[in-house]
Amino acid sequence: MVATARSEEKLREVYKSYLAHDENATKTGKALGMNESTVRRHVREFKERCLPFRDDVVELPNFPDDDVDAKTILDTMEKRFAKRQDHHRSLHWFPIKVKSDLPIGVCVFGDPHLGSNGCNVSLLRRDCKLISETPGAYGINIGDTVDNWGGRLVRLYAENDVSKATERKLAEWFLKDSGVKWLVWLDGNHDTMGSGFTDYMRAINGSIVPMIDWRARFRLVFPNGKECRWDAAHNHKGHSMWNELHGQERAAYMDEDADIYVAGHHHTWATKRKEMPNGAIANLARVRGYKWIDDHADRHGFNSQQNGASIMFVIRPKAKSAVEFVRMFEDIEDGCEYLKIIREKDGR
Repeated sequence: MVATARSEEKLREVYKSYLAHDENATKTGKALGMNESTVRRHVREFKERCLPFRDDVVELPNFPDDDVDAKTILDTMEKRFAKRQDHHRSLHWFPIKVKSDLPIGVCVFGDPHLGSNGCNVSLLRRDCKLISETPGAYGINIGDTVDNWGGRLVRLYAENDVSKATERKLAEWFLKDSGVKWLVWLDGNHDTMGSGFTDYMRAINGSIVPMIDWRARFRLVFPNGKECRWDAAHNHKGHSMWNELHGQERAAYMDEDADIYVAGHHHTWATKRKEMPNGAIANLARVRGYKWIDDHADRHGFNSQQNGASIMFVIRPKAKSAVEFVRMFEDIEDGCEYLKIIREKDGR
């Protein structure tokens, strides 16, 4: 132990003298009474061992570590993972409890694209008014609330009459002041295209309405024990130019059982009901949305449909058959009228 300490001390002494003599081994050797090769060997060993050079004239500070120790970090990561896992699991078929066995209506609003010059504002406001004024009627936003152009497409704001700030004001109206009682909001591709929009919506929402990225699988649970299972997505996987409902039908066969499979995104609409091999009735739908004028669709020759902007599902917990349990209405006004009639009938 003592020999090692003296060796380190000797190496520092030689190196310090070497620096003082402008890194000249000959001059250093003469000053220390050593030959030149011994000086060079000491200098080389000092550098190889990376010994800290201490100068008696100054005292360098001892900097504290800039973070907590690895064990504390791992403990924190473990706790955060557990919380994230709990949250992730809670989103899978989460329950929404309905406090009455009377029929309810759920309007799935197609892509609004608020702020776009092509948004059919009058139709959107009419549908919001119908849902807000109809007892037992609720809403689901399928996503793409605004254009929210980002990346190389941010240039398209030059073709709209509203700014990004105005878009956000319209989105806030849709969430808080349109009168619709919301069950779920989904994020579509446009909502996440430009940075900050989804964070903004969650901040003004304050966790009142579940806001979920792209796809929500949930259950409407009624007091009599009946459940209506929803698989609502901005879009389901799979596409066919011959079948607008290919993605929803694929989900019905390949994913977990639901009563309703609904999506938006394509700016086209379709509905279909079918009995699955297990005897359950699958209600498949795609909502058109409110972007009535679409330069992209015109440029590529896509048909501009005139119906199905939103689709209303009327759910009847007291239904005597699976066929009666869910009804789909491509016209929101018809759906609201039917809901009023059967609520009165089932409430007697």
